[in-house]
Amino acid sequence: MPKALLSDRRRHTHVIHRIAAPVRKVPEAFVHLNDPGAVLLTKWSPLGSDRYAVTARWPEGGVYGGSIPLLLTQTIRQCALLIGHAELSVPLTHQTLMELMDFSVSDDFYDPKNKPDTLFILVTIKRNSPRSLRVEQSILSEGRLIGEGRLDYSWIAPAAYRRLRGAHADPAWGGAVVPPAVPAHVVGRAHEGDVVLAASDLPDRWQLRADVSNRALYDHKVDHVPGLVLIEAAYQAAHAITGPGRHPIRVMSTFNRYVEFDTPCWIDASIVPAPEEGVMHVEITGMQNGGRAFSVSMDCAP
Repeated sequence: MPKALLSDRRRHTHVIHRIAAPVRKVPEAFVHLNDPGAVLLTKWSPLGSDRYAVTARWPEGGVYGGSIPLLLTQTIRQCALLIGHAELSVPLTHQTLMELMDFSVSDDFYDPKNKPDTLFILVTIKRNSPRSLRVEQSILSEGRLIGEGRLDYSWIAPAAYRRLRGAHADPAWGGAVVPPAVPAHVVGRAHEGDVVLAASDLPDRWQLRADVSNRALYDHKVDHVPGLVLIEAAYQAAHAITGPGRHPIRVMSTFNRYVEFDTPCWIDASIVPAPEEGVMHVEITGMQNGGRAFSVSMDCAP
């Protein structure tokens, strides 16, 4: 297991095996999705002391096309939203803002022989403020800890959100020109429709492609580029500079500002020295309108 994000909580993972099976079905609204096939979570149950058990099932194909990194980040995101809305009174009418997402996975996580099917996730909540949560997750498959995640998000009332977003509150959905995709194999994807990067005039720099026809990343109309699209852009940029055969095993993402649809967002990636043998460390930065919109630090290993 790579250096854990939440190693002090591993002793709690055995709790999953002592509880009764969760009994609640997950509504699409609780994970901010319209497509029932995009919901990866199946049930949840409170454990007490701000801890919850969640079950998830990863499909072979479906809307996510079997992309393991996308399935993992969607699982972490959906768990955070589910518990916030279902258990902690986060209003469904409010807008949520993801502020950071970190995760690490086991060394053999991507081995096809260890493909997760049914997952158990132990969720622990820490309140950053009255309108902000830290959601920590231990992810188990067949009783074995295979990943850990941490996500911070906050929420804001509709009227305040409209004031915050101003002229960007109602963009022309699907009206932006989407630049041509780089070849899918360059970024580790099988189909052009899955590619979120376009070429630029500089090496190791790409323009973000906000193609809202991609149903895995744009389930419904939104007023800014979702955070998971930005993480997917980081995955693809890392693949482009590290080459095939490497996978993200440790990821730390910070979101500084909204990424808008109406101006280019530039993705820069560079390899920096890593202390661990066999690991390539990649730094990815998203820039828009002259400022940093997000950053991702990613360790990639065979």
